[in-house]
Amino acid sequence: MEAITYIISIGAGAFYLLASYRLLKLSHQTRERPEFWLGTYFAATGQWYLIYNAPYFLGYEELPVLVDQGIEWIYAIGVAAYLLFVRGTFRPRSRWALALVILAVFCSLSGAIAASLRGSFSNMIDDPAYRIEWVGYTIPCVWMCSEGFIAHAAAQKRVLLELCDPIVANRYLLFGAFGLCQVISCGADLFWAYTNSTDASGAWLANGLLSATEIASVAILWLAFFPPLAYRRWIDARTALRSAEPGEG
Repeated sequence: MEAITYIISIGAGAFYLLASYRLLKLSHQTRERPEFWLGTYFAATGQWYLIYNAPYFLGYEELPVLVDQGIEWIYAIGVAAYLLFVRGTFRPRSRWALALVILAVFCSLSGAIAASLRGSFSNMIDDPAYRIEWVGYTIPCVWMCSEGFIAHAAAQKRVLLELCDPIVANRYLLFGAFGLCQVISCGADLFWAYTNSTDASGAWLANGLLSATEIASVAILWLAFFPPLAYRRWIDARTALRSAEPGEG
C-alpha cells in the first residue's frame, strides 16, 4: 500500500510541476498576478511531493535533516502564494481577506521555523508546531473550496444571460471541487498525525484517502487548465440544454 501511495504522490508532483510551468509561462505573457501565484503554489507543491516521496520510494528510512527542513520552507512559500491567489482572484479589495492571508502565513511560517530550530519536522498531532502549521495550510484549502462554489453559483446566473463563458463558470466549480479535495486531504493528514502520536490503527485509511484525493485533485486540475475538446463540448451542450428549459434564459 505504501509503495502505491508513493507512486501516486510522485505522479501528482510531476503533474503539479507541469501545471506550474504552463501557468508561469502564461503569467509571463499576460503579466497577470493570479496565474503567477497559482503557478508558484503548484511549483512548491510539486517539489514537495517529489522531494518528500521519492527517497522513501527508493528505500530510504528517513530524509536528511537539511532536506526535511528545506521542503517545509518550500511548502510554506507555496502556501503563501496559494493564499495570495485566492485573495487576488476572489477578494482582492477585502480587508478581512488580507487579515486571513496574514494569519495563515504566520501559522505556516511558524511551523517551518519550529522545524528548523528543532532540526526536523514533526508529524505528531500532540506537537503544537504541527497543529499550528496544519491550520496554516488548511485555511487556503477551505477558502478555495467555499469561494469556488460561491463564484460558480453567481457565474451560472450570468451564463444564462450570456454574460459569462460557460467554461469560465465551470472552472470556478472545478476550483471549488479542488479545494474540497484538499480539505479532505487535510483531514486525512490530521488523522495520520493522530495515528502517529497514539499508535492507533487506521494509518492505511489515511494513506488511502490521501492517495484518492491526490488522484482526484490532479484530474480536476487537468479539466480546469487543460480541458479536452470533448469536455468543452459537453459543457456547451449542457449549457444550451439548461438555456432551453422552460423558465430559463
